[in-house]
Amino acid sequence: MRNMRGRRMGMGRSWIELYLLLLIAEKPAHGYELSSRINDFEIPIFGVGQMGSLYRVLGSLEEMELITSEWDTEDTGPAKKNYKITKAGLEYLKTSEIKIKRFRENIDKFLERLNDLNRI
Repeated sequence: MRNMRGRRMGMGRSWIELYLLLLIAEKPAHGYELSSRINDFEIPIFGVGQMGSLYRVLGSLEEMELITSEWDTEDTGPAKKNYKITKAGLEYLKTSEIKIKRFRENIDKFLERLNDLNRI
């Protein structure tokens, strides 16, 4: 059942990466803020230690040079790592839009056929 909640149902790591890229493109932010904002999409982040999972995805995006980060030490309290999208990250988002639209078309077709089946 665990696999059914992951990639096979379309909410795998690549989707979380896209949501994070979108959020960072809208407004650069630190990890905790991103975890709050991703909840607007009702996207669960699975794994032991949800924040750890989030930071692993952010680290991966940084390694792919889709985002950059800087430490903010100006505020009181612990330093925060702020993330910004790169030009490559914006291009990746735009390219992904085409794939997402195709995916949505396939979901629409599936739902139409399911609806037809339910009428029987």
